[in-house]
Amino acid sequence: MFIRSTRIFIDGKLRPACLSIHTGRIGGVHSYTYMKEDALDAGDWMILPGAIDVHTHMREPEKPRKEDFTTGSQAAVAGGVTTFFDMPCYRSPCTCTVGDLAAKERLASTKSICEFGFHFGATNENSDLVKRLQPHSLKGFTYDNHSPLYLTHAGFSRHFAAFDAKKPFIVHCEDEETLCANRKKFTEHEKIHSPEAELKSVKEINSLARKFKRRVHFAHLTLAASVRAAKIGNSMIKPLLPNEAERPFLTCEVTPHHLFLSTDDLKKLKGYGMVNNPLRKKSEVAKLWKMLPHIDMVASDHAPHSPADKAAGAPGFPGVQTMAPLLLHAVVGKKLKINEAVRLLSSGPAKAFTISRKGKIAPGYDADLMVFDPADSWKVDASTLFSKAGWSPYEGWTLRGKVLGTILRGEQVFWDGEILVKPGFGELVQRSPKIGSERLVLRKHSKER
Repeated sequence: MFIRSTRIFIDGKLRPACLSIHTGRIGGVHSYTYMKEDALDAGDWMILPGAIDVHTHMREPEKPRKEDFTTGSQAAVAGGVTTFFDMPCYRSPCTCTVGDLAAKERLASTKSICEFGFHFGATNENSDLVKRLQPHSLKGFTYDNHSPLYLTHAGFSRHFAAFDAKKPFIVHCEDEETLCANRKKFTEHEKIHSPEAELKSVKEINSLARKFKRRVHFAHLTLAASVRAAKIGNSMIKPLLPNEAERPFLTCEVTPHHLFLSTDDLKKLKGYGMVNNPLRKKSEVAKLWKMLPHIDMVASDHAPHSPADKAAGAPGFPGVQTMAPLLLHAVVGKKLKINEAVRLLSSGPAKAFTISRKGKIAPGYDADLMVFDPADSWKVDASTLFSKAGWSPYEGWTLRGKVLGTILRGEQVFWDGEILVKPGFGELVQRSPKIGSERLVLRKHSKER
């Protein structure tokens, strides 16, 4: 396959080129006129690396009525996302055991449209299992969310010592003591889950990470002050991974809704605005935008809930299909540079989560591409989105630029509003450093099943 455009994102900039694709990977980057007759000619459309969303809640197998791996991955590719990672669930099965992980892998391998991966859940009781299994990434909470993933200080210490220090430990940071005090004074969600609760927890986890000299990834930060606190110590600690001096030791993500929404939008959202961590004041949103050069990636925190669930107080927004379009809308509006958008959507998550052969357009990399027309526009209409949620916090917004197509391993998986491949086309994403022997056995067994 050959694809050419006057604007392919290569080595940090858009330039005319023709890509040759062989067995799912980019074989070469050639001059624009290299192949004319047999090339897919994208004209002036931008060809960008496929987006990577490291923070989604696809709801299967725990609550497939809300989402499943097919509808969630369809929403992903329709938004230019070629790889997603699913978080452990708050409730059983919460991906805290080998069986839970194997079950999710089997389901996704038969149902997902695009590449997929899973973060393992840390509990106060499973540090010995984590030490033996050594999954690629781990997730825990600092506050009591009524799930097994809530870790005490001692629980974090056990996992920080047991889990490979080179691999990312993902932390949802909100201080339990502060939340308890806030619950006695406030009823509003945004005041209970206060900026102070987030910032205090970020500082404590940063201090613990530096004590154990390990990788930590801070999920969905909402404050510029939290980003600064999360990154303290990066320049003082030598890289843990050999030959990768550029790899950050402490990484963080922000969500589109914390960049594009604020507490000013709560009235418009009519009771649907509850999310953890909460929306912040417009002044804090402006500060967060200024911190983007220090933020490693944008992740959707895709949390599909039905309107009925939202009316009952379920926190979270659907967002995997609108994540990349919102960032690229900012590019078209000259609020964000294209190289920054690609870093936040593609190369940043690929680097931080050691995702092999993805996040970049270069020979040897997987041919995971997003075709984007900056001259087009579209209106967000939940009835046309692929998620089962059936609503969007951006309903009615007109976004400049449009994702026209998504290519995965050289195959068109989405084009002009249509899904072009069957469920099961997606594959378990490959990550490095190499996984332990138990995990290899699990994957082999999963494939055989």
